[in-house]
Amino acid sequence: MFASSAFVYVFVDESGDLGRHGSNFFVIACLSTTNARPLERIIKKVRVRRLKKKLHALPELKANSSTPEVRKEVLQRLVSCDCKIDLIVIDKRQVRDYLYSAKNRLYNYLFGLLIEDMDLQKAYIEIIIDKKDSNRLLRDDLNQYICKKIKLNHDCDHVSIKHVPSFANQALQVVDFVAWAAYRKFSFNDETYYKIIESKIGTLKQLWQNKKWR
Repeated sequence: MFASSAFVYVFVDESGDLGRHGSNFFVIACLSTTNARPLERIIKKVRVRRLKKKLHALPELKANSSTPEVRKEVLQRLVSCDCKIDLIVIDKRQVRDYLYSAKNRLYNYLFGLLIEDMDLQKAYIEIIIDKKDSNRLLRDDLNQYICKKIKLNHDCDHVSIKHVPSFANQALQVVDFVAWAAYRKFSFNDETYYKIIESKIGTLKQLWQNKKWR
């Protein structure tokens, strides 16, 4: 998709959780583009068009607390941008119990599997991840793991990884809607929002089997 030696931004968020209980499915979504500005403008435009004036001061837009109209407009505007979506989905009911005691390693592993199949050849890569973990060591461990995966599987010129709060990055807010749409499809068989973005999906890895992971 991307030209040789392009600068590619990869925005990353997830939906669901990796706890033993809670959601049955977990999704990691990556939104890749060579130009982040159109993605950032999506949130600005939706704020003006869809939110009442008293809501304009909200620090960020989140899919799970937005109206159906806001969700659809964010995703419809996304489809008009030059970007690609890559997803990995797991059915947590098929995961061995002991893996829940190492949730960060499980997340790293899943993200690494997705990165392996993404189109990142001959590019300068900047990965921007929604900063949810305050533990610097865990963030560093993820960064090292993902950089290693990229170097093993892609001929990239440079890789950098940033952890940014989603309220401070509007493109991260867009990928939140993407992850939520995929989560709705697999958790509730609701394809209303997923179908809007389906044409933009490059990789969809579904990890569920009759037997549990070992």
